[in-house]
Amino acid sequence: MLQRSASPDVPPINIPDSVLSNMGDSTWLSSWWFASLVTLACLLLVVFLLVFHYPLKCQRPTRRGQRRSHARFWSGAAARIAGSLVLLLVATAFLSNAYAGYVPNLTAANRVITAATGQDTGSAPSGSFLRLEQSAVFTVRMPGDASIRVPASNAWVYTPAGYDPSGRTRYPVLYLIHGHPGTAADWFAAAQTDTVMDTLVDQKLVKPMIVVSFDVNGGPQRDTECLDAIDGPKIESWIYARAVPFIDKSFPTQADRTGRVIGGMSSGGFCALDQGLRHQDIWGIIIAFEGYGNPGQGGRVAFNGNEAAFRAHSPSDYLPTLKFTHPQAFYLDNGDRSGIPRVQKLATQLKDRGQTVYFRINKGQGHTWSEVRAGLPYALVFASRELSRQ
Repeated sequence: MLQRSASPDVPPINIPDSVLSNMGDSTWLSSWWFASLVTLACLLLVVFLLVFHYPLKCQRPTRRGQRRSHARFWSGAAARIAGSLVLLLVATAFLSNAYAGYVPNLTAANRVITAATGQDTGSAPSGSFLRLEQSAVFTVRMPGDASIRVPASNAWVYTPAGYDPSGRTRYPVLYLIHGHPGTAADWFAAAQTDTVMDTLVDQKLVKPMIVVSFDVNGGPQRDTECLDAIDGPKIESWIYARAVPFIDKSFPTQADRTGRVIGGMSSGGFCALDQGLRHQDIWGIIIAFEGYGNPGQGGRVAFNGNEAAFRAHSPSDYLPTLKFTHPQAFYLDNGDRSGIPRVQKLATQLKDRGQTVYFRINKGQGHTWSEVRAGLPYALVFASRELSRQ
């Protein structure tokens, strides 16, 4: 289902069914049928351990070696109970993954593990490389800044087929922000952004662009909302003092607002909206999946309960009086099972301020990465179209 809240000159986004049906890698690992099979297998093993296997071992200890037999009996029982709990946790994990769609396939699983273990995926293409005929996904080490409590971290980067790091082409950049809890790998594991980009670029529905997903946790995972915390990492300052300049220096980017897009999911969606609106000289296009109009509990923690600071970083509060120094384009995407009124309010506020707004609702989706995958092709087509109009 598609709904739009925009000015009449915003055309609909139409992607052929043949393109959508062939887009993305298989999602079997997060399918309900696979989760059901795993759950059934786990439950059968639990029944075997606790019902069938248990009585065979439940024998009264003999007088000879009574203490030893008694210890073996209880250790065996404990092992079977522990094994059953592990099996139930495995089943729960697969059912949760089927709902959230976080690990859709083995490629995604590998990327999640890579991120969790702090590994990198290879080196960035440099000027010594020849023109790359295939797209590439790799990690780069983003600089930290001890003065604002932000450590160095890995960012995931996508470069399109035909990317030439030493050529004359300057590429627009799409910056994607993960949610909480989350990591920079999420957009290439759960959302499969590289596969979606490859398909759309090949079909000439999206212009070639660089995609960057960086870490906004500021160290161990926390809900930063991309804000400058009073007693914690100052993520907002880091983005503009370190992150964006580093990408512009390291890659042949179109280094101005007409070539930059910021997007995110959940708290990352809030981040994209808030940063995009308050830094209009940096961002021309904003994409928000499952976004919202204030920084929530993460914001209250960041500002130590300061209500004035909280409202100053809440788009739903400051939008009516915000001065727009540049026209901006907004893509808002939500599942019909989560937060439609709050996103509708934001879409209406933006439209009332004369901004370009595209509001899309995914039928049958909630606050999950499955919702993001369903809407991502439309978001990328929108961003590419608006980049051409900047």
